[in-house]
Amino acid sequence: MTERRLFDPDDPAHLQEGVPFDELAELRRESPIARTPAGAWFLSRRQEIDQVLMDVDSFGSDMTPGTGIDGVEHVPPEQLFLPEIDEPRHGEIRRVFNSALGVHRTLKMTPFVRDACERLLDGLEDDAEPDLHARFAMPIPSIVIAHIIGLPEDAVEKLIEWSFTGSVMCRPASPEYAPDGPPIHGYLTRWVADQRARSERSSHTAEVFLEAEVEGRPLSDVEIAHQLQTMVLGGVHTTRGLLAHCVQRLIVMPGMFEQLDRDRSLVKNFVEECLRQGSPAHRVTRRCLRESTVGDAEMKPGDWLSVSLASANRDEAHYADGEAFRLDRPDPRDHVAFGGGPHICPGASLARLEATSAVESLLDRFSALEPVEGHAYPPLPAYLSYQPIPARLFSRAPKTGF
Repeated sequence: MTERRLFDPDDPAHLQEGVPFDELAELRRESPIARTPAGAWFLSRRQEIDQVLMDVDSFGSDMTPGTGIDGVEHVPPEQLFLPEIDEPRHGEIRRVFNSALGVHRTLKMTPFVRDACERLLDGLEDDAEPDLHARFAMPIPSIVIAHIIGLPEDAVEKLIEWSFTGSVMCRPASPEYAPDGPPIHGYLTRWVADQRARSERSSHTAEVFLEAEVEGRPLSDVEIAHQLQTMVLGGVHTTRGLLAHCVQRLIVMPGMFEQLDRDRSLVKNFVEECLRQGSPAHRVTRRCLRESTVGDAEMKPGDWLSVSLASANRDEAHYADGEAFRLDRPDPRDHVAFGGGPHICPGASLARLEATSAVESLLDRFSALEPVEGHAYPPLPAYLSYQPIPARLFSRAPKTGF
C-alpha cells in the first residue's frame, strides 16, 4: 500500500502566512495524492486534478464543507447550488446561466463595469491612503451582480455584507440558519416572488429564469433564488478575491504598475497571471460518486476530495517556471482558476471583464500606486478577501491644451 503524506489544507496558519506553496511543491513531487486529517484525498498535481474536474459523472461538486452540513445528500434538491446539480439537469440550468452571463452578454456590460470603477475612484480623490480593498475591489462585483440580476441599489451593501460574513455560503439546510435560511435566501426568494407578480421584469436575468423550463417544468421561486445565490457566490464572493489580488500586486510588486502603464496590451495577461499564480479560489471539494482510480489511488463512492487548484496552477510538469509571475506565457489562459471541464465557472468572462476594467481604470487615473509605509501587507498570494489593502495614490497631472 502506498504511504500517503498528511496535509492539512485547513491549517489556520495559512490565513496569516499565505498558501504554503513550498509544501505543495513537495506534495506534487513526493505524494501528489495525499490525505487530510479529516480523511479526505488531497490532490495537488495538474494531471490528476484535470481528470477529476473533467469527469463529472465520477466526481460531483459538494459545497457544504464549513456550513454545518455533512454533504449534499443532506441538502434538499431545491437548495442545491448549480455546481452540485447532476446532469442532465445541470446542463439545462447552466444554459439559463449562459443566457445571463455568457460572453455575448458580458460584452454589453463593458460600459457599465467601467463606469462603476470610475465612480468608485471619484470617491478616493481626497483620501491620501485609501483602502483599495474595502472601497474599490470589494464593491465592484457587488455593483455588477446586483445590476445583472436586477436588484435595487440598496442590495449592493447587502451583498457585500453577506459575502464578508460568509453567510452567502449557507442555506436553510445549514443548522446555523435553519429553518428560514441565511438573510440572502429570504431576500432573494421574496425578490423572485415580486418579479413573478410583475407584468414587466426588472432585468434580462429575471426574465430568463422565470420563463425557463427545466426537465419539462418551470423553476420554483426557491429554486430560482438558490441559483441566483450561486451567481452571487461566484460573482461577488470569489471575484472580489481576484480583484484584491490584482490591486495588491499593482501596489507591492516593484515595476508592475509602470510596466502595464507602458504597454496596456499586457493588462489581460496580468489578469490571467493573477488568476493562475494567485488562484483566488485555492481549492474546491469533490465527492466520489462511483468506484474510480485516480493516479495510484482507488477511490470509493462517498469519498471526499480536496482539489488544490492553486497547486495545479503551479505544477512544474505543466508550466515552465510555474512559481514565477510572468506576463509572457505562451497561453495565458492555460490554468484551472475557474475550475475545468463541463462545470467550469459560467461567470469567467464577467470576472475577467471586471478585473481588466479595474486595472485599466487605475492605470488611467493614477501615475503610480505605492505601499503605505508601516502597513503589513499579507504575502502574495494569500487569503486577501478580508484584509485592508491601503495605497498611496499619485494622480496624473491634468491634461492641458490650446
